[in-house]
Amino acid sequence: MISYLLLGLFIAVAFALWREGLWSASIMLLNLLLAATFATAWYERVVAFLMGRMASYDYLLDFIALWGLFAVTLLVLREVSDRVSRRKVRFRKPVEMFGCPVVAAVAAWIMVCFTAASLHTAAVPRDLIQATPEATMFFGLEPDRRWLQWVRGSTSSGPFAVAKNAFDPDADFILRYATRRHMLEEQPELRVRK
Repeated sequence: MISYLLLGLFIAVAFALWREGLWSASIMLLNLLLAATFATAWYERVVAFLMGRMASYDYLLDFIALWGLFAVTLLVLREVSDRVSRRKVRFRKPVEMFGCPVVAAVAAWIMVCFTAASLHTAAVPRDLIQATPEATMFFGLEPDRRWLQWVRGSTSSGPFAVAKNAFDPDADFILRYATRRHMLEEQPELRVRK
């Protein structure tokens, strides 16, 4: 079921960006990549900050912080890019016809990868995301693992590298969150502590 939802997301994003044209799709591709990478690399720090204030929402904070940081970053980047790039660059027809679907598909793939990785942080039953932590998503294409590899590499030695703060240095993100979802399933009741 998750694979079909991700496929629907891919088609929706690709179609929406394809209609925008090559220039707008290219800017959105860059915005998506930056916002999703930033959100994935830094959401744990936001959760650590909020945990002291909202400890009873332990299982929800990761997913909310990840998507909240992504949404805010994407909105800011989109606003900045719209202000900086007031005029739409026109491309020759063959470049537009070939480039636009390619750029739209790449942006849609990034969105699928980020979404698949973020599903691991959701407060849902363990088996809903993957039957086992070793199972693959999205018809075996593993977008979640590809995204985690990208963020791990870009925060350890790439453009988002910060000294001693690499994302998921032990490469145990999927196993860690599978264990968290299993612990959530074993809770006798899901009630917020007062």
